[in-house]
Amino acid sequence: MPVISISINESLKKFINKLVTKNKYENKSKLIRDALLRLMSTMDASNPLSDSSVISYDIDHKILGNSIVVIPNEPQIKKKLNKIEMDYNEQIISKNQHFYKDGQVIFYFFEGTIQEFQKMVVEINSIKEVKNFRYLIIN
Repeated sequence: MPVISISINESLKKFINKLVTKNKYENKSKLIRDALLRLMSTMDASNPLSDSSVISYDIDHKILGNSIVVIPNEPQIKKKLNKIEMDYNEQIISKNQHFYKDGQVIFYFFEGTIQEFQKMVVEINSIKEVKNFRYLIIN
């Protein structure tokens, strides 16, 4: 994943640190990625900042997305993911699981609005025990 550097004022820095400290996010990178995804979901094609090299969606735009979640074999974490799966039962069109020695890898295929996908991503990201999580908007 590419790394970028940004400059922010002290109050933004404190706000970010507060969110991370209060266990809303595992780390600053996840917080910033989620914030950018939320911003992207509110943009539409009429936005003067958009250009042909940037895909922007309105929040009701239907998308296909996929995500990969790596978790340890712990019942509490599986319960948290099961709740998310139930909440997005209509949008998760396919799920595959692969087990390995120390955990499991779960692949979700999603069809719904970008706003629904963004909410699901934020909920999965809020599970601090998740070892790795990646997601992709396909269209």
